[in-house]
Amino acid sequence: MSEEETPREPPTGAARRGLRSSRKPRYLQVADELRDELKRGDHPVGGMLPTEAQLCERFAISRYTAREALRTLEEMGLVARRRGSGTQVRSAEPQVRYNQYVRSIDDLLQYTQATRFQLRHSDRLEADATIAGWLDVRAGTECVLLHGIRYQRRMLKPFCITDVYRRATMQGLPPGFARVEDAMRALIEGELFARVGLVEQILSAVALDAEQARELEVEPGTPALRTLRRYFDPKNRILLVAVTLHPGDVFSYVTRYERSDVMRGV
Repeated sequence: MSEEETPREPPTGAARRGLRSSRKPRYLQVADELRDELKRGDHPVGGMLPTEAQLCERFAISRYTAREALRTLEEMGLVARRRGSGTQVRSAEPQVRYNQYVRSIDDLLQYTQATRFQLRHSDRLEADATIAGWLDVRAGTECVLLHGIRYQRRMLKPFCITDVYRRATMQGLPPGFARVEDAMRALIEGELFARVGLVEQILSAVALDAEQARELEVEPGTPALRTLRRYFDPKNRILLVAVTLHPGDVFSYVTRYERSDVMRGV
């Protein structure tokens, strides 16, 4: 980083014009000030924020600091930056985002524990070629479908649509239930972690149809992340298959791979 781009703190006891006195990094101070202005409606949704050059002049900051402030607002979902087009206001309030860091099966299943599944309906159906392939059964095999919505705990907004498929048999499900549907739901909500030996996962990008968009409270055609997970028990038997749809702008999926032969922190 060049000397010109290195952020410098204002003199002790003095605050730059337009900035509140704070020990935060200067780019966060600028981001906070701009976020307050967005909340007040000083920069309407769909309009443009001041350019980097204008921010530099207003706050007496470097280009580096201006870019970091705008990057912070972008990560909050408040603005969208496009090279050569400036910074457009997307929202007056920060958007909720969920980041999932997965290093093991235990981490993967924390997703289930951190969310609440609300069953909307269940169906019996004959597996078509696609579902039969997921469940490793013959086409035409009777299966059970649970369709529901997941909500992040303590949040009211839908988190994702979840469709859970399983062969219509009680084998491998928790005992004490009269219906496969009830046993499947119990497995999802409480015992899945203890019964899983392997999870196979496939991610793909799709567009939400009208019904899916209605359930997730977004516009039809919204880009979405589809996650297909096949859960196996320790004997490599399929417990169930779950297909989830997350609106692309509220969910990101992060996987970390760490070499086992490298000592860290040494």
